[in-house]
Amino acid sequence: MLVAIIRIGLFLSLFLLFMPTTFAAKNLPVPRFVTIKFDEVNARTGPAIDCPIEWVFIVKGEPVEIIAEYDEWRKIKDIEGEGGWVHSSAISGNRSVVIISKNIMPLLATPANYDAIVIKVSPGLRCSLLKCKEEWCQIKCSSRKGWIAKKFLWGVYPDE
Repeated sequence: MLVAIIRIGLFLSLFLLFMPTTFAAKNLPVPRFVTIKFDEVNARTGPAIDCPIEWVFIVKGEPVEIIAEYDEWRKIKDIEGEGGWVHSSAISGNRSVVIISKNIMPLLATPANYDAIVIKVSPGLRCSLLKCKEEWCQIKCSSRKGWIAKKFLWGVYPDE
């Protein structure tokens, strides 16, 4: 009896250790933002490996939005609306954003403090998302961290 209990415990331990991360990530909200995990990711016309490729993402860390899920497949789109179905192993829960202002914007040392500008960022720049508080998000562009109004970012929802 003790041997059977040990075998079951060992099996469960190994299962939990090696279970796919996508299994653990079920029941996450849709839509949601994620990033591309590799330098080249094929987006397909449907949720299967034999579906034709309709788009290729070529930048690791590019922010995309998951708009649908089917088994281990995620339908994604980028800031331009391009995309398709990718396997869940090709995306990461890390977050990045795109600056969508029309003009160069200041990154601030603290939210709403325009007297403490860290650096100025250009429209279209991709940056890592660190955290958000109310109407502001802290981002990291290259090695510089700062705060920017949420409304100037693609890759974050107004209510997060």
